[in-house]
Amino acid sequence: MDLLNIKINYKFQKPHEQLEPFQPPHNFFPVPMLQWLMTYTFDLTMQVPPYLVNEHYDDRYFDVVNAIEEAKHIYFRSSGIMDILSAAGPGRKEFRIGETGFGAGRLLIALMDFLDNSGITDLEITYNSVELHPVTSERMASILGGFKAETGPLIDQLVRTYSQVEISRPGWQQIQLTRPFGILTLNLWIGEALEMVHALTIPCDAWFLDGHGPKKNPAMWRRELLMAIGEKTVAGGTCATFTVAGAVRRGLTDAGFSIEQRPGVGGKKSVLKGILIN
Repeated sequence: MDLLNIKINYKFQKPHEQLEPFQPPHNFFPVPMLQWLMTYTFDLTMQVPPYLVNEHYDDRYFDVVNAIEEAKHIYFRSSGIMDILSAAGPGRKEFRIGETGFGAGRLLIALMDFLDNSGITDLEITYNSVELHPVTSERMASILGGFKAETGPLIDQLVRTYSQVEISRPGWQQIQLTRPFGILTLNLWIGEALEMVHALTIPCDAWFLDGHGPKKNPAMWRRELLMAIGEKTVAGGTCATFTVAGAVRRGLTDAGFSIEQRPGVGGKKSVLKGILIN
């Protein structure tokens, strides 16, 4: 039986959007469903609660289908950052990450969970992120609530610490999180992404380009911002993103990155990885 031949056409009622067919992995469905699934292609309509939709862009914060694993695949496994960290050897290891689009902290939760289970210790992660429309800690808890079974203690720690952030005050805000892998310092810029990149005094080793897609939030993917990101990346540094839009590929190439399409996850056929070469 080849479950990869079974397609689910799924859509969200808010925002109204028809997504790509989802091709589940071999272990996605329980055995009793196999015979039925071998015969039928069906539509699965999923209700997206209003708190999961960013009202500023009329777009959900993330795909509601296994968003933590999606983040790990795109930004950590496909980007090669684990190879960099593993090659650093024993002793204290410093690593600087830049993120465009903090949202409710999904990538941060995914990163900490990933590193907690990596076996690597003595890490000092500086996580520079930006959010133009910061959410309250209460809304953060609601948005991340769907992942409590997997990462409950992490979510509780982030929400509790994030509640100290003055989301109404523009500029840098800083919180620190202690984890089994080491210490992570979140520097969160409340404001526009280009302002944050210009405010960085030390270039990043890796960039997670998230935010909403180019159609919903074109400012997050404009050439001026991507060029600035290239300037604030160390030689050999990486970037990763879910979108393979041509304008994004060209912008990252102009910024000095060698761009490669990598296998996607879930409904995404491919994602992007870049390495700064000049």
